[in-house]
Amino acid sequence: MSEDTVDRTGLFGLQTDGSPIVDAAVLANRFNLAPDLLMDHLRRGLVRSRVEVGTGADAGKRRLSVRIGNRIWVAIVSEDGCVLSEEMRFLRMTS
Repeated sequence: MSEDTVDRTGLFGLQTDGSPIVDAAVLANRFNLAPDLLMDHLRRGLVRSRVEVGTGADAGKRRLSVRIGNRIWVAIVSEDGCVLSEEMRFLRMTS
């Protein structure tokens, strides 16, 4: 997704420690999944995620990475929970 089409509304909340909270319906939409299927993947341990906190020039921003299968969704999120940029990456599966 290019920066021109990024939804800059607050799609994410923040916990008291500053960790982002992603709504399951929003995340499911990013992966083109039904929310129930995403929740099933979560229960089965098939969803991996990571949050990186920006420093220096990127202070106040967080990079969220969520992986399901060979797809990785990466979003840069501001302090107020707005998506500044996002992209979907696809990993080459090896045999």
